[in-house]
Amino acid sequence: MGRLTAGSDTEPKCFDGLFPPDVKTVALIAPSSQGDAPEKIDRVIRLLEAGGLRLKIMPHARIGEPDGNRPPAEQRAADLEQAWLDPEVDLILCIRGGWGGVEVTEIADWAKLRAARPDMRLIGFSDITTIHMAMLHEGAGHPICGPSVRGLINCDQASLETFRTVLSGGTPDPVRLTVLRPGAISGRILAGHLQRLMVMARTRFKPDTAGKVIFTECPGLGVPEVSECWQALLDDGFFNGCAGVVFGRLNGCKELEEETIRKFAAMLDCPAFCGFPYSHTPSNHMLDLRRDVKIDETGLLHFL
Repeated sequence: MGRLTAGSDTEPKCFDGLFPPDVKTVALIAPSSQGDAPEKIDRVIRLLEAGGLRLKIMPHARIGEPDGNRPPAEQRAADLEQAWLDPEVDLILCIRGGWGGVEVTEIADWAKLRAARPDMRLIGFSDITTIHMAMLHEGAGHPICGPSVRGLINCDQASLETFRTVLSGGTPDPVRLTVLRPGAISGRILAGHLQRLMVMARTRFKPDTAGKVIFTECPGLGVPEVSECWQALLDDGFFNGCAGVVFGRLNGCKELEEETIRKFAAMLDCPAFCGFPYSHTPSNHMLDLRRDVKIDETGLLHFL
């Protein structure tokens, strides 16, 4: 078994063994935004390569302008398709989230991708929610919500272990949650950034939430903004028929985070829980969107 060593942003890390033996070549793409911390991305790339992983960096994955402009959506979509269709690529890992993935969802040839490699795994979170929701809607590929390249450098040990466990086909350890609205539930995982779920719910890629256990988190947005997103999802019937909701962090709400989460939970008609380590923080556990979970009356979550 390879080594996984986590630490602070200034401490050395080792990513040897992060990917299972069947993953030999990983493509790096940036369907949303390019990395805003190139030195961190360079460091992760060196560590992954030192662990024996072969990386293919797509042509536009690291092209960005100082003013924050990103390559045109057509180029970002071309990178996605090139990585997906490359027979040497075993898995796709996004460099970061950001903004702009929804543009790519409208351009990508999902029928071609689905026909060519229906089980292609694609890892990312935050704005990559847009790509994942399109994949689910189109039945193309295997979406996995987890740390991006930029995020790996800050992940804690438990998050790195979960990353490896999920990719290896293992079962992560149970997680104790806080019960907000009681009830025992089970269902397929649906996970995403709260604001991006709101965006995708108003496109042709609106996810089917019936029977799903919905995990969500949101960084940066304060109480008024995150409340607007939540109300929009309620108004759109996003949570109708879902099995339950599990909250990660709402970091931007700061000292009002717990109060805001409890307020949102009270507006639901299904069981709700909080405390799952899913967020834009070092504690960011992977969620496989092809996997089921069950949560008992006490809030103990098991991956199935």
